[in-house]
Amino acid sequence: MEPRQAVQDSATRDRRQGRSAWPAIRRAGVVLCAIPAAYLLLTPAYAMLHIGDYASDMPRLLRYVIGPLIIALALLWAGLRLGSERALTVGIVATSVLAGLFLFETYLTLRLLPRQGNVVGVVDDGVSTSRYERNLPPAFTIKALNYELGVTRLDNALLSAVPGEPTMLCSQNGQPITYDADSYGFRNPEINIPNQVEFMALGDSFVEGLCLSDGEGIIGQFRERVDGSVFNTGSRGAGPLFELAVLGRYGPVFRPKVTLMAFFEGNDWENLENEAKVGWLAEALKPSADFGPIEWTEAQRSAAAPIISNWWAAGGGSIWELFRRQSILRNYFALVNTAQVLGLHYPKAMAPNPHYAPLLLRAAELTESWQGRLV
Repeated sequence: MEPRQAVQDSATRDRRQGRSAWPAIRRAGVVLCAIPAAYLLLTPAYAMLHIGDYASDMPRLLRYVIGPLIIALALLWAGLRLGSERALTVGIVATSVLAGLFLFETYLTLRLLPRQGNVVGVVDDGVSTSRYERNLPPAFTIKALNYELGVTRLDNALLSAVPGEPTMLCSQNGQPITYDADSYGFRNPEINIPNQVEFMALGDSFVEGLCLSDGEGIIGQFRERVDGSVFNTGSRGAGPLFELAVLGRYGPVFRPKVTLMAFFEGNDWENLENEAKVGWLAEALKPSADFGPIEWTEAQRSAAAPIISNWWAAGGGSIWELFRRQSILRNYFALVNTAQVLGLHYPKAMAPNPHYAPLLLRAAELTESWQGRLV
């Protein structure tokens, strides 16, 4: 039978059965088609509200606006215009597919939860974290500490974790992953003679070695393969401008022959955009910048202590902190993990950042001032 004839026959049956039979089937078909259609329409709506991120070029326009819109309109047309039985069939299939995607997303989310719990330091009952509560909780950053302190000048900013205190990075299998911060607040074996540093590493959590025991991270492995000492200044949440500030403060003292500045494309571009709006960090780009002393003062320790204590008391290392920081519910309803597995995820657009080139030039100038080299 021809498709057109089949649709006509279905519509004819609807009319013959009268108002007592077909309206229920029609309503069910419309509702079942409308459910996935409504969900799909949320995507172009969100994209148009954030047009610079998700609709600024043709690939993103197709992925986040045109594609979902066409499918949603097709489902609505099927529910309203096809014969009742066919509309119901389309609605059942479409809703079942959507339900299947959410079931798969549920599986992926539950599978990833333990790893995400590691990042915020969720530990087993009975495991004490009191030894580490004089330093930053997992997932809290030095930049956040400066914000809470109300820092306005670079020379008064904190650029490291609390010196000399045990640091909890995250957790694994319910147990803390930790290291002992050196006398400058970084993850290093103690360095007694600053001018013996051959290499200095700048970076974020990858360089710090998040969720990895001593020796397992990038810099830990690097230490085993080179002659000469390595000064690791990596810290979670650091972006390029924060790293420039670290270079300006510690570089002239340690005078490393080679300075490695690590860049992570996943979030450092956005980090730089946000850091450029912070007044005391923007100072690092100025030739006349005062980067401040390399050691914490007693006043800074006293001011930071209650903030760190409050962070731990308010949920550092908790399930609540996990949900708040990882946007788990938002990602769940957006089917983010499923889209990545199916190859349908397309990252939001990132605008050109005018600060990056001057930042690299400034970093190179700093290293050249002590005859060092920037990599």
